[in-house]
Amino acid sequence: MWDAIGAVSSALSALCVVAALAFAARQVGEAKDSRAMTTLLAVHKECQSPTLNKIRRRLRDGELDDLSHLNTGDRSALSDLQQQFELVGFLVERGLVELGDARSIFPNLPRTYAKALPYIAHRREHDADYAAKLERLVRRY
Repeated sequence: MWDAIGAVSSALSALCVVAALAFAARQVGEAKDSRAMTTLLAVHKECQSPTLNKIRRRLRDGELDDLSHLNTGDRSALSDLQQQFELVGFLVERGLVELGDARSIFPNLPRTYAKALPYIAHRREHDADYAAKLERLVRRY
């Protein structure tokens, strides 16, 4: 009889451990998702700054002449925009952000990248890896 009670007790203990592990795994997953979205939304907020909105709009509308010879303000704004998108590429590559989430929050990223290619090519003359993560991200879109 005591053996049966011990077996039932052991089985219940094992079930409690499994349930606790499942709950902990779920909590870790939710925390990871929350952290990823918080990070992605922070990048999005930065990309929505007036300066980056303006440079993105001007780039989209073809208002920037020769992208390899921009004035200091435009060069700085375009560089900041590219760095934000490079960060998104990094986050997706590392698995910290899901590709689908990046697509949802930055749906026009490939179009912006395409418009900025002359600037990127010019920067790559001095830094071969410039915007490499962004380029890989765009290929995955």
